[in-house]
Amino acid sequence: MQEAHFKAIRDSFWFLPAVYNIFAIMLAVATVVVDYQMTPESSLFGIAPLSLGRTTDLVSSLAAGILTMTTITFSAILIVLTTYSSQFSPRVLQDFISNRPTQHVLALFSGGFAYCTSAMLIVSEESTYRLLATPILAVLWALAAIAAFVFLLHHTTNWLRVNNLIGFITEETKETIERMLQRGINKMRQRVGSDDPHWRKQGTVIRSPMSGYVVTISLDKLIQKAKSDDLVVRLEVGVGNFILEDLPLMTLLGGNAESSELESYAKLVRVDNEPKSWQDIGFGMRKVAEIGVRAISPGINDPYTAATSIHHMALLLVKLSDFSADRNGFFDQQELRLLSREPGFKHYLLGAFQELRRYGTEDNTTQVAILDALGWIARLVDEQWRDLLWDFGANTYRLAISSLDLQEAEYERLQLPLEELASATDKRKEYNELLNAV
Repeated sequence: MQEAHFKAIRDSFWFLPAVYNIFAIMLAVATVVVDYQMTPESSLFGIAPLSLGRTTDLVSSLAAGILTMTTITFSAILIVLTTYSSQFSPRVLQDFISNRPTQHVLALFSGGFAYCTSAMLIVSEESTYRLLATPILAVLWALAAIAAFVFLLHHTTNWLRVNNLIGFITEETKETIERMLQRGINKMRQRVGSDDPHWRKQGTVIRSPMSGYVVTISLDKLIQKAKSDDLVVRLEVGVGNFILEDLPLMTLLGGNAESSELESYAKLVRVDNEPKSWQDIGFGMRKVAEIGVRAISPGINDPYTAATSIHHMALLLVKLSDFSADRNGFFDQQELRLLSREPGFKHYLLGAFQELRRYGTEDNTTQVAILDALGWIARLVDEQWRDLLWDFGANTYRLAISSLDLQEAEYERLQLPLEELASATDKRKEYNELLNAV
């Protein structure tokens, strides 16, 4: 939980500018102190010290220039955010804002302005000394700001390319999946069937203190507290779910439930106004899927962007095949401590392709991309998912055949990935029956 909280602080828009500004103020103090120690005969790379008047004019001009560049940069960023929101998805705004290169550029601008203004405030009005380190560093910072401005233009242009955007979200989601799979508490997982009495047993209910999305759940600390209090925690929500205030967040089962500190349990589940990708795998999948759905809307008509979204989600689904909704119990020394509600592979598969299949019924490219992706997934995941993948692919084919006015070449284009899917799932018989039926 603390790690997620610190990450939220690091990703916020003000964190890096605050760090840069503090560093800039300290640097301004240091350079002025160094200048106090210099003599009129001092020089650096052949540059002679400047008088107080010339230094003040130079630094004030640089401060005004950096502030102007900052204004232009913010205007460019607002244009990018408007494009993202209208063309791609409002949910991808935080990806650009939290992107480190963007934050470093803005922090460099704010730090440069902070350095120049701080230096002018610190220097005294004495005319008996000259300044060298202060103006040189101000010029170097201004040159760095110009280079950063050029870099930001290039960086923004790359981000406006939808393939790069989809790739970034995919990579971020893949890191989330790997982090979730590598958690030490996964060794404590065991299957708890739906007929287990712990799913229906009454207990002490802990209610949500606010409405919003469940962003993180500190499972390891919940297990530790359940062990210390000798009880079982049954989560009533999962990461990514929306919960209303006063609805059940979790239920404590056991004789010590009523005497436990309920607030300490509630603090281990973080609820926020918007979903985050730290633990919510589905959030990244939804962002990629929404870009694809918008691409095939009547106002855009870009099926190849939808196909790109589908191909990237296939990569994520292969990673997600190791998630199983059946292993929803966490045991400590064979003693059940926590029941979680985590979605499995089927949930993610439907979330990835269901809306694209529905809204892309009249687009042959989208349907072919889905069938291609299902075939790739079937070759790389466990055999237990073959029936699910084949059923989804067969339904996709039926929907395409019934919705599209296809020519013979388009039939063949659909049948080829369907045949590949049948081979990967050992469904040749069902494939032949499907072709004869339609």
